[in-house]
Amino acid sequence: MRYNTLSYVFVTNFGTILNSSPNGILYHAYPEEITPNIICDQNGKINGSLKLLDEPLHVRSLAGGSHYSISSNKGYLCSDIGGAIGWRQHCLALEQFRILPIQEVYKNIPYKNFIFPIKPQKFSISHIIHQTYDDNEIPEIFQKNVETLQTRNPTWKYMYWNSKNRHDFIYDFFGWEMLDAYLKINPRYGAARADFFRYLCIYQLGGVYLDLKSNCEFALDNIIRPDDQYLLSHWHNKRGESAEGCGLGPEVESVPEGEYQQWHIIAAAGHPFLMYVIKNVLARIHRYSESFYGNGKLGVLRVTGPYAYTMAIYPHINEFSHRFFDYEKSGLIYSTIGDHTKVFKRHYSQETSPLIL
Repeated sequence: MRYNTLSYVFVTNFGTILNSSPNGILYHAYPEEITPNIICDQNGKINGSLKLLDEPLHVRSLAGGSHYSISSNKGYLCSDIGGAIGWRQHCLALEQFRILPIQEVYKNIPYKNFIFPIKPQKFSISHIIHQTYDDNEIPEIFQKNVETLQTRNPTWKYMYWNSKNRHDFIYDFFGWEMLDAYLKINPRYGAARADFFRYLCIYQLGGVYLDLKSNCEFALDNIIRPDDQYLLSHWHNKRGESAEGCGLGPEVESVPEGEYQQWHIIAAAGHPFLMYVIKNVLARIHRYSESFYGNGKLGVLRVTGPYAYTMAIYPHINEFSHRFFDYEKSGLIYSTIGDHTKVFKRHYSQETSPLIL
């Protein structure tokens, strides 16, 4: 989308920009994460014929003229935490927007000089299985699972990445700035560091990432086709299904069927989806605040986990080669050890400390 010098955007009190998904659902995100499609003039008149809602939006200047409200028959539009949009009956802080020139918004990106090393895209998925954990050796509770995975895939290379391996890999392939961003993730949130690493690893090397607790009932060759470049899957989250309600947070309301699973990532090296994911996670690390992203489980979901992953891919879903598959019918197993949260002395969902240091 082209913007002229008279293009303006609606900015929330978090510094995020109001935007619309392809299916007309409103959300808000930092400018590094999106290409804005809700453009207005300096008085708040929305340009073009963009279909946002079934009913029109009304933009009104508030007292003093520096802020604006956006309303419909549902009430006042509210920029909730984490990127979700809600409606309220009263116009308070989160229901107030500024109107700023788009050039001004994009001029102030905190890390705009960050150089991202682009990986040439491959057009098939490498026969490599990647798994990671902090310990130098695979913990005993996961060893049988890993042995089964290797037995079912004898022609696949298996790579286990411990904490030091991850550090070295990120520095060697992506440099100090990327490693510095990774190290900003609080080490108490091992899952968040594992999230960020898996994106970098598959982007650089390709193959199949699986959480250490996860497996596949069948050989991976039965799932992956020779021409596959990226596989995506949703949870079975409808009423009465095996994962009812899973992956349907308000942060991903704009995505039909909810979040894309990222406990498995199956992709060719250099796939652009992962480039967008990495950039999105970098933005959320650099922009992190507890008031917007939170901490504990929700913080991980929003900053490095499936919410960040999904919202990076979805706007580009029709631009690059991919295939949706049914993870259950294909034999992928989310956890072979039952309730994995009980395995750890302190699971990240119990954390109250900041996610980013």
